[in-house]
Amino acid sequence: MSIGTINYFDKNAAIVSLLPGIAPLFTKFRVNVNAILVLREQQEIDISGISGNKELLRADLAAKAYDIGRKTEVYASLSNNLILEKEVHFPETSLTNATDSKLESRSLIIYEKANANIADLMPYGVTEEDLISLQNAIDFFRASVPTPRSVATEKKQITSQLARLFKENATILEKIDLLVELVRLKHPLFYSGYKDSRKIIPTRTGSLALIAIATDATTGEAIKGVKFTFVHQNGNGEKVKNEAPLVKVTALKGKLNVKNLTEGPYVLTVEKVGFKKQELLVNKAMGDRIKLDVKLEKLS
Repeated sequence: MSIGTINYFDKNAAIVSLLPGIAPLFTKFRVNVNAILVLREQQEIDISGISGNKELLRADLAAKAYDIGRKTEVYASLSNNLILEKEVHFPETSLTNATDSKLESRSLIIYEKANANIADLMPYGVTEEDLISLQNAIDFFRASVPTPRSVATEKKQITSQLARLFKENATILEKIDLLVELVRLKHPLFYSGYKDSRKIIPTRTGSLALIAIATDATTGEAIKGVKFTFVHQNGNGEKVKNEAPLVKVTALKGKLNVKNLTEGPYVLTVEKVGFKKQELLVNKAMGDRIKLDVKLEKLS
């Protein structure tokens, strides 16, 4: 509805200019819509983009830690240092398939043990530059894993901003509605077209409002039976009264489709036994098809 109204006004700029006081109202309305789109994009990045970058950092850290750990283990074995050999013995899968916290702690152990024996490890192919690279990989990976508090705070801030923007634009549209009444008789085609642009048109049969896939954050495998619960929010960031939550469950390939979804913001809860529950904010604009790629982390 918002984008449709903007497009309609842009196409009929000459008539719109006849409306008294429309310029500041429409400018503010457009600015708010752009801000909403930015926040929606940020939410999509939170859902998939950050997770994707994190997986690259995870793979890089696991590879570097395993390489240095393996070389340190060979040195310890040949030197009959059984304690060191046991301390740095981490099979590759114990790093690649580890939880975030365990990958970080195991990588730190490898770094500390290798650093303590760096002089003896140089003939085995471990240099100071390698250790600096491993330390950087640990730091980068740690930074890519947001704390529960920071995630909750960011989600709350986005929800609050969106609620304010939706509320502001609802008020602006009410004022624009009144102004358009002034040209109802003189420009009937413009008037009827404007009213059409303000309507929420139901999704046509056969089209989809949302496509989602749930995968294991570690293995990338699709997860069947993940429950997605959509709770529609009003302009004040509160649950829409007398509207039941929409519940969907992923099929065999970890996918689900939502055919009809009313325009507006939704709080989405994604959950499955054995995995960490996620709470996301999804915003549906008219004509949009939302695509979600949700990566679930197993419970420790």
